[in-house]
Amino acid sequence: MLQFVLLVLRLEKLVLWSWQIILIPLWILLGICSIAVIYYIALTAVLLCTNDILPSLRTPRTAASCLYSLANFSVILFLGLLVTKVDNPEIVSHSYIAIFLPYHLGIGCLVVSTFYQKGGNPWWFGIREEFCFFLLKKFPAIRVYGNISYIYGNTVQQETVIPVEVPTLNQSESKNSLPKVTFSNVE
Repeated sequence: MLQFVLLVLRLEKLVLWSWQIILIPLWILLGICSIAVIYYIALTAVLLCTNDILPSLRTPRTAASCLYSLANFSVILFLGLLVTKVDNPEIVSHSYIAIFLPYHLGIGCLVVSTFYQKGGNPWWFGIREEFCFFLLKKFPAIRVYGNISYIYGNTVQQETVIPVEVPTLNQSESKNSLPKVTFSNVE
């Protein structure tokens, strides 16, 4: 909250402090994240030295600690480069593309770290069922007109196939009228 207040005050030119001072709440947050990453790296090092942990459990922790430390370092580097560029635009000749590269590297590390995560919540925004079931219940036209059947998990259900009869135009119908499509339910 304080960060947003300081940003608004600086952008409205009500205070003329350096951007390093304006971003102190963000620096504090990144410092806390750095302490957490160092703790995670130390925990990973301890778990790598013990023989009680299976090797299959060691590899994801090692990868996660490397990715988190790289992401944290790259975001701190990005913020330092950005503050330097904004405070001294005539001295720093780096382009904004070069300044934002560490940020994109950090975000990329976080995205890659989600690829091997187990589990997750299949419920989206509190709908309390799988998203595909929710969509097919709310919009039955997707199932009917798309002729889609959806089976999730190990449940055994019979698929309903809806054959579509190909319409034919009579000679008496005009060329501008749309053909009529009829559906028949075969069981």
